[in-house]
Amino acid sequence: MNVKSKLFNRLIASALLLSLGGCVGSQNLAEGEIFDPFESSNRAVHEFNKMIDTAVVGPVATVYGAFVPEDIQMIVDNTASNLGQPNAFINHLLQGNGDGASTTLTRFLLNSTLGIAGLFDPAAGMGIFDDPTDFGETLGVWGVSEGPYLELPILGPSTVRASVGVAVDLAINPLNYIVTKEQAYYLLALRGVNLIGKRNTYDDLISVLLYESADSYAAQRLTYMQNKRYAVSGEAVFEDLEDPYAFD
Repeated sequence: MNVKSKLFNRLIASALLLSLGGCVGSQNLAEGEIFDPFESSNRAVHEFNKMIDTAVVGPVATVYGAFVPEDIQMIVDNTASNLGQPNAFINHLLQGNGDGASTTLTRFLLNSTLGIAGLFDPAAGMGIFDDPTDFGETLGVWGVSEGPYLELPILGPSTVRASVGVAVDLAINPLNYIVTKEQAYYLLALRGVNLIGKRNTYDDLISVLLYESADSYAAQRLTYMQNKRYAVSGEAVFEDLEDPYAFD
């Protein structure tokens, strides 16, 4: 068994153990309630993340949106999305979602060829739209508990299950076995630029959650958990700008 296989197995075992621990601690919660035993430390991380967003990420995203042409922004978004298709394809297969796997594979093939390596999105023009997923959602489909809620430095809201899922996604990504180390740095930079673009795109939602709420931590936690639970259950995910914690 090679190193990557051992790492993968250990990550899966960790996810199961941590989530089982979460089940024990959350067994008395009402349905739909969020298990947050680390709220105190989570809130401290949340304040740190808000500070970073206020001082760095938000201003950079505003500059990006103001000075980078929309066509270039779209190309960056298309390319980053296309690079995520192989990983999504694997997770759809692991979830037993044949339709999602077929859609994802079709999008990847069309956009990698007709779309010139993902620069453009002809698949969307044909009515074949993105169906993103990840290993955290795969674990959820398999019945693994989401475990405690976490807020991670820089990365933001998560759960134990989702955090382990991120690590596993990095380990199973097919691109890891194709690109060179130098190319991997370029891809990482591309994803970073795309995240800045996403921050600009969703500026209104982020402003409501982080800066117009009486309790930004609780508002962000609720929004994140609702979206993740919808995604795992197979229902459509909607970005709702109404914040129950917002000032009147």
